[in-house]
Amino acid sequence: MRRFAYAETNDVSEPIDPELETFAHALADAAGVAALRYFRAGFDVELKEDASPVTQADREAETAMRAMIAQSYPAHGIMGEEHGSERLDADLVWVLDPIDGTRAFVNGIPLFATLIALVRDGEPILGLNAYPALGERWLGVQGQPTRHWYGANESGEVQARACASIDDVRLCTTSPDMFDAGHAARYAKLKDAVRDTRFGTDAWAYAMVASGQTDMAAEAGMQPYDYLSHAVVVAGAGGIITDWEGQPLRMDSPGSVLAAGDADRHAEALALLRSN
Repeated sequence: MRRFAYAETNDVSEPIDPELETFAHALADAAGVAALRYFRAGFDVELKEDASPVTQADREAETAMRAMIAQSYPAHGIMGEEHGSERLDADLVWVLDPIDGTRAFVNGIPLFATLIALVRDGEPILGLNAYPALGERWLGVQGQPTRHWYGANESGEVQARACASIDDVRLCTTSPDMFDAGHAARYAKLKDAVRDTRFGTDAWAYAMVASGQTDMAAEAGMQPYDYLSHAVVVAGAGGIITDWEGQPLRMDSPGSVLAAGDADRHAEALALLRSN
């Protein structure tokens, strides 16, 4: 039986308009066109104030999505990584990361993603993870099973997998460099407890947790546009996803993320991440 890993306080009684699902796909299509125009082609790379890279592709992909939202849903709010926020007090807010994994993008690695979340009252209710160079995407809608597409074809529902024990867990993390000293010490305890750790996955890790291909992802120092779509995608596949204190992921979460295929391994990982 499929289980949904939403917090007990979440209200899934208000259905989500299917047109919003269709629109999320259209946003991802537009962002993908913009990104692929530059992928493995010539472009300039700039550094932001936090030393993270940004390209013209990032900016154009987000500009395309924002223009579509302004035309189709002008009352909705927007938070985007590249062009800031507007109307965050709106009933519905789109949270956009046009190219999650810009470092992968500039190195010609196809694991970069367009991440799209729709938020109501600070809580993500729709999440779309699209991987333009791979032609795959995962859509999560609150209270519904997460679905996978390959190209134009929907391949069906996905299901996270259970793992027998913490020492059987395969763990994915984008980079050890994403942790400050405090998070690094906590993460080291989890890394030492699991079977294997894989770096360099970016958003792909959460798609693989949702699809039952890996067991766990743990990261920190993230922004809402980095994690909100994952919250819905993983939960709709029966996985568990919270911050490192076990709280549901929201707009105001502290930026740490732990996703696991089953509740027991998630609880064990939390105990390690919380320990001093």
